[in-house]
Amino acid sequence: MNLNIVFLDFDDIKNPLLSAGQAHATVEVGKRLAKKGHTISVLSSKYPGYKDRKENGLQYKHIGLGSGNIKLNNLIYIVVLPFYVKSIKADIIIECFTAPISTMFSPLFTKIPVVGLPTSFEAARFSKLYHLPFDVIEKFGLKHYRYVMPYTNDMKKEMLKVNPALKTKVVGQGVDALYTKIKKKTPKYILYLGRYDISQKGLDLLLKAYALTDPKNTLPLAFYGHGSDENTLRETITNLKLSSRVSVHKGAYDKKKEEVLSHASSVAFPSRHEGFSLFSLEALASGLPLISFAISGLSWTNNKVNLKAKPFNIKEYANLLTLGSNIKKVNEMGKNAREFAKHYSWDSVASQFESFFTDIVSGAI
Repeated sequence: MNLNIVFLDFDDIKNPLLSAGQAHATVEVGKRLAKKGHTISVLSSKYPGYKDRKENGLQYKHIGLGSGNIKLNNLIYIVVLPFYVKSIKADIIIECFTAPISTMFSPLFTKIPVVGLPTSFEAARFSKLYHLPFDVIEKFGLKHYRYVMPYTNDMKKEMLKVNPALKTKVVGQGVDALYTKIKKKTPKYILYLGRYDISQKGLDLLLKAYALTDPKNTLPLAFYGHGSDENTLRETITNLKLSSRVSVHKGAYDKKKEEVLSHASSVAFPSRHEGFSLFSLEALASGLPLISFAISGLSWTNNKVNLKAKPFNIKEYANLLTLGSNIKKVNEMGKNAREFAKHYSWDSVASQFESFFTDIVSGAI
């Protein structure tokens, strides 16, 4: 059964303002579904220099404003999306939940089956941050969905509490095999790689914890990424008098990313909230243990590959950062991490998507 599938994904892999994990996941899943004979389209937000295009078997169309302000683009995308959903002709629509409200009510504007993908499912955090009832909107919106694909069983339980009638299929992320082939070199630093978003990514917690570590027993800390909080990140490093031990770099991609990963001892992953981080899986496949807090978004990992501190205990996290510099310990965990990551592949993820969609269209569920 060849299907016409439309992704509603705010992000685009070529969006210089974001290009986050979900954009990459859309490409990896979409191009595999396209090779299976399905027609794949992506409805994304405009951004400076955007181009509607066909790439990797995916047809990209852009809507919204396209300014240099990602928050404004996000807002306009959410506002105008319903008008475009009404005109979509497809067998399945995949709605990637979008911050800050997560659910965008697509099922109310079409008779086509909509599958919710909880890329963002943390409206409660945004409610506290902006003092607006985003969490109320998220819960109200979820009640209008029939199908969702949560990343973890924990997320599934959380969603079923809101809407017990949901038909679900738990599907995680995948990882490119190239990460398993990265040769580890002499460790030079503990690595943070990702978006410079202090609130969600917990960069303030990481720096406060790192400031408590002994320089003699802890490797330097290297940041690679991009984001609106870069200046605040640099100011915090200066205020904590960490400039001699902490470095901040622009984002690392392709061969540069592989090189950066090869020289890391471990990966600092101090997020307050996550869905299913694609990079965390890439790090494990690269043979790098994670140093995180015990958040639900990492419930799919175990203590053989992930050092977890109690949320959000800075002293405990500081101890783990020192442990993450212990070469014998990280080598042992690194071997475990690569074995662990073998259970995740994009081929498997795409097949699970296809199976769920086929069941929906055929009326099996």
